[in-house]
Amino acid sequence: MLTMSSLPRKNLRAHPVRTLSLFVFAMLMAIASFSGALLVQSLNHGLHTLESRLGADILVTPAEAERQFDAQKFLIDAEPAYFYMDVSVRDQIATVQGVAAASAQLFLASARSSCCSGRYQVIAFDPTTDFVIRPWIADEGEAMIGAMEVIVGANVAVDEGQDFRIYGQKLKVAGRFTPTGSTLDNAVYTDFDTARVLTASSVDKGLNKYGQIDPERVISSVMVDVEKGEDIEEVAQRIRQSTPGVSVATAKDMVKGVETSLESTSRAILAFVVLVWVIGLVMTLLLFSAMLNERAREFALLKTLGARRATVLKMIALEVTLIDVAGAVAGICLAGGVIVAFRSLLGHAFQAALVLPSVPVIVLWSLVSLLAVLFAALMSTLFAVRRIGHMDSGLVLKEGE
Repeated sequence: MLTMSSLPRKNLRAHPVRTLSLFVFAMLMAIASFSGALLVQSLNHGLHTLESRLGADILVTPAEAERQFDAQKFLIDAEPAYFYMDVSVRDQIATVQGVAAASAQLFLASARSSCCSGRYQVIAFDPTTDFVIRPWIADEGEAMIGAMEVIVGANVAVDEGQDFRIYGQKLKVAGRFTPTGSTLDNAVYTDFDTARVLTASSVDKGLNKYGQIDPERVISSVMVDVEKGEDIEEVAQRIRQSTPGVSVATAKDMVKGVETSLESTSRAILAFVVLVWVIGLVMTLLLFSAMLNERAREFALLKTLGARRATVLKMIALEVTLIDVAGAVAGICLAGGVIVAFRSLLGHAFQAALVLPSVPVIVLWSLVSLLAVLFAALMSTLFAVRRIGHMDSGLVLKEGE
């Protein structure tokens, strides 16, 4: 039985091309709104996560490492690398005015050969002086690692509790860090004792590019915490002057490229969202105009049969809402699925850390995107109100005779 409540669904099924066109534009508007908002939120979240994970005000590395180590690219797009300087550098830096704490780290890159389960960046810390990685471990609720144990980054394809090998040495995964959206997610973290065993094995197997080195006498970097009230740039300059043969980068240096990229990327995303949304709205209104012309006799006949104008408008509003909600839900699911599945590639493409926000934030932006699409439905309904309000039913029916 045909009723006014069932008529909107029947109308949508009866005109599949028109329905599909409106559905597609609603979906595109939702994709633009939701993906744009989620990308910007993820980039901002990634930057804040990255800043908190750096944990140090200054990073000191060997001067000769500058060719293979870029402080900004290291966080976003870098191949596993390692380089060395004498262990005494840490003690020299610790005595510089304004330095509150200095802790050494030791890097190693596993080889692509049968000695190793994969290509990993090994980052070792000194438990006696570390103030960077130990807080990560505490925040994750993980136990402190023991001999020949590691904690892996979010992207390392080794399960917790599983054993794997680097330079023939068997390691046990004691935990896993949450994502940061940076190369830190691809690293393996351990203490100095374990790292020195791995370094010695790489030397013994002839796979260390530096040849014969003493693992007990080398470090790769020094993380520096600056005293409160001291200017970080001034302390960095003192380290440069007092410690020859080193390269000094501040935490600001390491993220400023990411921040600059984030600002320009966010503006580009916003412009894209506005452009697509406006195009979608205009096309929806044009399609609606064509639909109203096509269905003028239908509306005139309904009014002649006694249907009130409010009833006809309610029917139109329901049709538009059904199409837009379906298109918006499809667009939000599609955009969210693509971003989740390809977030690592997107992070590399944007040259920035990309970390998904919390579930409540994602839900909030889903609702905002849905409301943005429903706004288009409201505009279409108001457009119909004006057109139908000026429609002379008798004249329309006569024109069709």
